[in-house]
Amino acid sequence: MNPRNTPKTLAVAGVFIAAALSVQTVFAAETTSSPVVDAASNGFSLQFEQNISATPEQVYQALTQDIGQWWLAAHTWYGSSAQMTLAAKAGGCFCEIAPDGRETEHLRVVKVEPNQLIRLSGGLGPLQGEGLSGVMDWQILSTTEQQVTFRVSYRVGGYSPNDLSAWAAPVANVLQQQMRAMQTFVEAN
Repeated sequence: MNPRNTPKTLAVAGVFIAAALSVQTVFAAETTSSPVVDAASNGFSLQFEQNISATPEQVYQALTQDIGQWWLAAHTWYGSSAQMTLAAKAGGCFCEIAPDGRETEHLRVVKVEPNQLIRLSGGLGPLQGEGLSGVMDWQILSTTEQQVTFRVSYRVGGYSPNDLSAWAAPVANVLQQQMRAMQTFVEAN
């Protein structure tokens, strides 16, 4: 058996894809264009934007200090959003730390421009086990004093025996679901 294809890894990947596909219809109605910029057997690129009624500082705080309050538990390894943290500094960890000693680095912070940009590197979710490289940007673009456009870009590539284009739409949908949760959290607080 391929060590990446253990029953637990396959189960987590299946849950990830099922959750992504379950929200696909909701987001198709809310977005005007596909977040999938391109997709090929060796990688894919995603980008989408959403308007948030908040200041850049409020969005940045939600992304960094409050991530455990809005990140959806369905998209964690250990089932609790409260275990999610993001250290907003170069080399910082976007991590999930369970009280029983289990830990996962979801992504690594590689660039921070407070209230403007957080750049992360790595394979999110089941992509981690594929051994892929990825770069994700969370960009906060101020449009008015109380309104921002939040842009998410994710570029993933590398060798995998699997066709990576199949991951593009599910990953895009999960990211949209997460960022919609962040938007709801920010606008409610």
